[in-house]
Amino acid sequence: MSVIAGIRIPDSTLTRGAHALAARHSPEFLLRHCERTYVFGRLATAAAGLQVREELAYVAALLHDLGLTEHYGGRRRFEVEGADAAYDWARDSGFVAEEARAIWNAVALHTSVGIADHKSPECALVHWGAGIDIDGSGLDQLDPARVGEVLAAFPRNGFADRMTDTVETAARRAPNAYALTWLAATADRYHDHALPTSEDMLGRDPFAS
Repeated sequence: MSVIAGIRIPDSTLTRGAHALAARHSPEFLLRHCERTYVFGRLATAAAGLQVREELAYVAALLHDLGLTEHYGGRRRFEVEGADAAYDWARDSGFVAEEARAIWNAVALHTSVGIADHKSPECALVHWGAGIDIDGSGLDQLDPARVGEVLAAFPRNGFADRMTDTVETAARRAPNAYALTWLAATADRYHDHALPTSEDMLGRDPFAS
């Protein structure tokens, strides 16, 4: 079992299978993001005193962006596409239903600000870890030396630009799916008319005569 930035990387038949699945379908930059997500998230949850089921959290972190891959991406939000794929893999691989559902939640909610970190420690880990890696949310709370160890183990190598292209591809594929989400502005550029906003919805009384 390897240790990166003081964090043990779970090593079991199930976690190796999850890593193989992610590696088979993800470009290298996306796989490295998922690996950094686990370590960053584990550092953040440890600092918060959360007790995480490490194997479940690691699997969820590895698989949280399956919905952005060519193989699994579809017409729904990529978070849901990925969650369904992760759930199916987990059940087929021997996780019990409750464990697979915990993985589904962590994947599906990983972009849900204000919700994921209250759902479960595993949800918090993937949400915080991905946030640290995507936009630096919470990065200032981590030991810079530990951060350096994570980046040495899993280099970024132009990650920001490649990730931007990848989420734009998802938004272009199914713009309606991203109305009222964090990708709404991006999806709106690829829609034939403006996507609805919260102001549109709240300003319209469906029961008015």
